[in-house]
Amino acid sequence: MKINAVCFSYPHSKHNIIDHLSYHIKPNIVTAIVGPNGSGKTTLLRMLARELIPTSGNIQLNQREISNFSNKEYAQKVAIVHQHNPIYEDISVIDLVRFGRTPYGSALNTATDDSILPILEYLELVPLKQRSMLSLSGGQQQRVWLAMALAQQPEYLLLDEPTTYLDLHFQASLMKLIARLNTDFNITVIMIVHDLNQALHYSQRTVVINHGKIIASGDPTRVLTQETLQNVFQIDADVVRTERGEFILQMP
Repeated sequence: MKINAVCFSYPHSKHNIIDHLSYHIKPNIVTAIVGPNGSGKTTLLRMLARELIPTSGNIQLNQREISNFSNKEYAQKVAIVHQHNPIYEDISVIDLVRFGRTPYGSALNTATDDSILPILEYLELVPLKQRSMLSLSGGQQQRVWLAMALAQQPEYLLLDEPTTYLDLHFQASLMKLIARLNTDFNITVIMIVHDLNQALHYSQRTVVINHGKIIASGDPTRVLTQETLQNVFQIDADVVRTERGEFILQMP
């Protein structure tokens, strides 16, 4: 997926939220997008998902502009799990996951269960498949949304702060799961993360965005330096090396 000199601004605004941003997202790895609040991270992700249309520039998937895909075609290539996933009605786990088959014309058809049961097994959701979504914990719900995204059989999985609102145990569990999804399903993962240590430990590439521009990108151990943390995030932090890897430690 290639982002080519993309700009985005809302109507009647002279301010570019995304400002002539270009980047080549490498396939089959985990790329983390980090940056301060209001830096344009979610706007960029929503453009990759075709929920927002660039003001100028273009985004290409497999050397084809994403605007030229039909909705059905694109949903077979790209799935997104948002930070906020409201549930407006009582629905079972299995019925929600079935909606992931909509791009293939088979939502809510019980024949799709052959396709989604392996996903439920992989995510350890089989015991919960008849449970109401409203009865699940935040961590369980997030796994169900992931299952629905995987039911689309996408090449690209977009995640907007997937560990928001989860306790520390579920955060660690979910990040390990995302890393496994990348490896086991050969899916390219593009995720926005708030916790910089998650980018450091679970991504192969990290992109730092500020004011709608890429400030740095590459190997997270080379990108998330003390200088970048100070200049972009305005925090005093050390990158501490331990036997278990590097960690970002913010000073009080």
